[in-house]
Amino acid sequence: MSFRKEEKLNIHQSKLLELIAWIHKNNGYMLYEARIVSSTYFDTYAFDMHIDSEEGSIPRKKIRIRSYFEGKHVQNISSLETKISSAEGRYKTSTNNFDLKRTMSIGIFDPLYGVCTPKVRVSYNRSYYKIFNIRLTIDQDIRYKKINSLGYEVVGARDPDIIIEIKAQDSTSLEHLIRKFPFNRIRFSKYSRAINTLNLTLINRLYIINFWGVDQLS
Repeated sequence: MSFRKEEKLNIHQSKLLELIAWIHKNNGYMLYEARIVSSTYFDTYAFDMHIDSEEGSIPRKKIRIRSYFEGKHVQNISSLETKISSAEGRYKTSTNNFDLKRTMSIGIFDPLYGVCTPKVRVSYNRSYYKIFNIRLTIDQDIRYKKINSLGYEVVGARDPDIIIEIKAQDSTSLEHLIRKFPFNRIRFSKYSRAINTLNLTLINRLYIINFWGVDQLS
């Protein structure tokens, strides 16, 4: 298991040309062609993973199915990933050996969180660069879609921001790049942004209040 350091930064899309110019000015270059990244995120009924992400709790997880193409996930070429943030650092597990149809229909059991079902689909166009010997990715045209109980995408929204992710094997090189980064740093999670943009926790809360007649979450 190898831990890695990573940071997500977001800027408005109007700053994209300025960002690209900064990369080239500092001898950065494109690693390979841009591609579509599409992920379905899982969570508990009460959105516990989202809450832990918002609060920065340790340990915490994100569970997702990831594909590198537009459209529905496909068995054997989509992967089931778990991203873990712990006191020791962050790491990711990934496997193609899972039943895609079953996972999308009934969810997955996690030892820490219990039963988790599909909540949102996040897709975007990702470009890959290398600068100061560190990989930097730029995600744009980010789209969020709510997934209903039947697994269908029913509500959507588009994010006006661009997300930059920088990843390194050690904190020294990561901090070196961040110091040179010419834009403001804002802590960011695509999954949490999707939940907040689509108001899913509010919708879930109103459903519980309506069902029980009282606010069970207060």
